[in-house]
Amino acid sequence: MCNVFLSVRGLSEYLNISVSLVRKLVKKGELPHNRLGVKIIFSKVEIDRWLLDHQINKEGEI
Repeated sequence: MCNVFLSVRGLSEYLNISVSLVRKLVKKGELPHNRLGVKIIFSKVEIDRWLLDHQINKEGEI
């Protein structure tokens, strides 16, 4: 399986959230990300895992 990497804009489209919210979550350290110099990239596999974990945690809190 080949891992796909997303840019900030690509992730915002994938999650259907604004670019500014993606940047805010990165700044807070809430999204798994990597840096290539000044560029921020996101592993789609890690984001999908993060979404699943985040969803389970939220359901557990309800």
